[in-house]
Amino acid sequence: MLILKKIYNELKSTMFLPLLATLLLILSFCFEDILTVFKGYGEIMLSPSILLTDYFAVGGMGATFLNAFTILVFNIVVLKLLKVDYNGPIFAGLMMIIGFSFFGKNIINTLPIYLGVFLHCYFRRVNIKSFIVVTLFSSGISPLVSYCFFGIGLPLYLGLPLGIICGVIAGFLLPALVEAAMNFTGGYNLYNVGFSLGVISIFFYGIFNLCGFDVNLAELLDNTHRLVLFWLLFSISILCILYGLSGGKKTILGYFNLIKESGRLISDFTINYNNKVIFLNIGLLSLLSCLMVHFIPEIPLNGIMFGTIIAIIGFAAYGIHILNVIPVWIGALLYIYISPTKFTNISSCMALFFVTCLAPLAGKYGFIIGIVAGFSHLLINPFFITFQGGFDLYNNGFCAGFVAFFIHTIVDHFNWRKKIKELFKKKSSE
Repeated sequence: MLILKKIYNELKSTMFLPLLATLLLILSFCFEDILTVFKGYGEIMLSPSILLTDYFAVGGMGATFLNAFTILVFNIVVLKLLKVDYNGPIFAGLMMIIGFSFFGKNIINTLPIYLGVFLHCYFRRVNIKSFIVVTLFSSGISPLVSYCFFGIGLPLYLGLPLGIICGVIAGFLLPALVEAAMNFTGGYNLYNVGFSLGVISIFFYGIFNLCGFDVNLAELLDNTHRLVLFWLLFSISILCILYGLSGGKKTILGYFNLIKESGRLISDFTINYNNKVIFLNIGLLSLLSCLMVHFIPEIPLNGIMFGTIIAIIGFAAYGIHILNVIPVWIGALLYIYISPTKFTNISSCMALFFVTCLAPLAGKYGFIIGIVAGFSHLLINPFFITFQGGFDLYNNGFCAGFVAFFIHTIVDHFNWRKKIKELFKKKSSE
């Protein structure tokens, strides 16, 4: 019994990440034989991984789950060695890593970037723990490394050192930019690192173009697993909700307090709420995503979209809840339905879910501003992926940084929220 209790406490303290890793490992060998899985895993390692590259189409379903398993375990080991305590930002970072391991991240293209962040900390003489969250999110620019390795067309003896150098430089510069980006976005862009990575990507994209290297965006998709992926997501949603509700009245009361939070950075829900409240939030957010996919059949459910949903639910511990996310979703859907392309563009479908990074605007300024934010994000998002060359996997975070800056600056400058409240009070008194 003592052993079982110790295992339970360990899982509880790590927000069930070991269980998630086990699930990913099991799924790795449920769909194909072992040889096929490892062959596909090798193909994923050798992929240029430029946006938008669905690893289901590159290496197969089993190999993609194995990629997610290996990169999650690697990061758990890193956190364990550094003796880092789990919290909301750490959980969000790990879920983001898992999500993007379905379309862009792998062990090979992650390591040089991590090395760059570690070197930054070494030269500044600061503890790596101070930038561990930045480190976890830093692999959003991992396609830069894979592109140098396998996409430019250089022989490996030139491509490998070039990729390592570029990855190290990107990781080294990132912490400085993240600190400045927080001031720029006002803390209203949850994918703050994505904005910084977008800036870095622009410069690398420009340098590659100057050198005559072709950087071609990809759109490699596999839409043949919709039913399996839907039921997998739905099952995860229900299990999280049931686990959360097992806390009874205390969990429900805690959740009503949580949804009063604006979500503005830094909103670590794990500080004031226990795991059951967090997992209730995760389950509800995941269930809402499932319902959107179900009732809007035009939304494809491939490796990219599955990974997208996995990535966003991690922020249920770090800024997102159902009240601040619904307005931005409404604004995004409004744009898609009046757009001539509607759901035919996979980038728009991704943006529909990643627009949740602007949820703090709705949490702070209200429902209408949330709708405006969601609409604005979808309006300008198509330009950003070509702007940064496809190296920044967090392209929506790059775009959202400008949306957050524009909206919070204008609203604060004119103090519109206060004026709207005064107008409603005046009408009610009449």
